[in-house]
Amino acid sequence: MKIGILGSGEVAQALAEGFLSRGHELMLGTRDPSKLADWQKSHAKARVGSYAETASFGEVVSLATLGEVVVDVVTRIGADRFAGKVVIDVTNPIREGDRGPELFVGFDDSLGERVQRALPQARIVKAFNTVGSAYMVDPKFTGGPPTMFVAGNDDGAKKTVVDILTSFGWDSADLGGIASSRYLEAMCMAWVVYGMRSQTWHHAFRLLR
Repeated sequence: MKIGILGSGEVAQALAEGFLSRGHELMLGTRDPSKLADWQKSHAKARVGSYAETASFGEVVSLATLGEVVVDVVTRIGADRFAGKVVIDVTNPIREGDRGPELFVGFDDSLGERVQRALPQARIVKAFNTVGSAYMVDPKFTGGPPTMFVAGNDDGAKKTVVDILTSFGWDSADLGGIASSRYLEAMCMAWVVYGMRSQTWHHAFRLLR
């Protein structure tokens, strides 16, 4: 598949490594392509472009920008570039508050729902948001493969994402519609808080059945 990833940080680059290693065509999108020049030199099969170019390129598009800017980014690109596409929302509504990291959306709304409203014709799936970038691809834990929870309104889009998760080494669990992003984004905060308290970041969630 052709995969577009919006973002240039650790999350975007971790996902890029995963998709490239599985033989997908890939473009990373950024506001300043020059800052990925060194990365592209070491990833000759990848492309780097603007946000708009990357959204147009991808059959599947992953959103890996900061949560605080993602709705603005996709709105500026234009909803038409995402129409009909599977869009994986990897973002979280986390900001630094007076007492540390906190959610800036929650309870009766979520960032996943805001992205879906901004891109009404896209098939948004919230995924990859409940673990650190180091474990997004080929996660290794003594307890076995961890579980990535997904949420989205389109069953076909979720199947596409679950297939990607399986190829990346994950178990998966479907939490239903995009409104369940409210719970997935709170799960990310649980992951962060545990890491801060334990001073270790080698952890993930697993659903026991």
